[in-house]
Amino acid sequence: MNGFYWIYLVMIGFLAGYFLAKTKEQRRLVYYGAVCFLIVIFIAQDFSVSTDIAEYMRQYAIIPTLSFDQMLTHKFEIGYVLLCRLLEMTFESDRVLLVAMGLLILLPFGRYYERGTSQPMVALMAFVALGMYMHAIIFWRQLAAMAILTFAIPYIRQRKLLPFLLILLAAMSFHKTAVVFLWIYLIYNIPIGKWLLIGCAGLAVVLGFFGNDIIDLGIALLYPKYALFPRLSIGGYTLLALLWVVTLLSYWVFRNRMDDSRIRIPFLMILTAATVQPVCFAFYNWLRIVLYFRVALAAITAELFVELFQNKENVVLALVNKVSPKLHGQIVKLYDTKWFSLAMQLVLFAVLFAWYVSELDGAVYRMAPVVAESIAP
Repeated sequence: MNGFYWIYLVMIGFLAGYFLAKTKEQRRLVYYGAVCFLIVIFIAQDFSVSTDIAEYMRQYAIIPTLSFDQMLTHKFEIGYVLLCRLLEMTFESDRVLLVAMGLLILLPFGRYYERGTSQPMVALMAFVALGMYMHAIIFWRQLAAMAILTFAIPYIRQRKLLPFLLILLAAMSFHKTAVVFLWIYLIYNIPIGKWLLIGCAGLAVVLGFFGNDIIDLGIALLYPKYALFPRLSIGGYTLLALLWVVTLLSYWVFRNRMDDSRIRIPFLMILTAATVQPVCFAFYNWLRIVLYFRVALAAITAELFVELFQNKENVVLALVNKVSPKLHGQIVKLYDTKWFSLAMQLVLFAVLFAWYVSELDGAVYRMAPVVAESIAP
């Protein structure tokens, strides 16, 4: 059985434990227990899980031999390079790099979901089920940049440009593509309405049909050296459908709550992802841009769950009441039962599990063999 499936099933156990916890402190303990589990699995992975990881480890052995000038021109960003240099100077084991990256990626995401969502355990489960944890295991530098950007989210709401830019620069020191997150700061106050959705949908269609031409022009103007490299493309049709379904559902459910930053920022991120995703049909590497915005699926899933399955006054039930008051009364009774919330979470994550299987696309998790290896300084 694929190791990723076992990870998911263990997380289901944490979800049940979170539901059964009686106090806020107990729930917090279970939640961070789940975060720590994901960190341990990250650290325990074998270096052969992906070609990206093999290259990270190869460069980890090379970076200490470089002069500072050579480090500045290394193909990896300077923040990541300096972290590798520091770890190599301090510890004997190269596995300490996985320890550092696991903590750097997963603790900030865990902190953000706890503080920035109404149901952190649902958000963390969605992070795993929607493939973001798999990306964290493979794309270390980019997910580290994305994790750093979670600290910038409050400054978007507060309109504090300087601290936002400082955090953005820190993220770019791990992956330069983090600069695209500036877009969310710029559009934060844009009016959200049906015309915005129609315009974005139209732009997505244009990008889908003319993606190749747009990429050719962009490469010619900005990165001519990449013109010689073969361009891979991916389908991504199910992801595109998911992004638009979540976008439209969120707008319908939350259209009167768009001033709430817990809703507004994830919504704008997902709308952006849904709009630009079609470029992936022509240019695989565009996936790295979409990831910065797609990650908000976890946060918005948590908010949708709370609104639809813990609030008896939501718009879906209001519609059901108009169509069939009797059916509405029967459904509302379920909301008062103790097991309803857990049952709905299990149903939700059964559906997401099906998505998860398709998202793996052949990826397999392998744990490193146990060896007597110390990371002590």
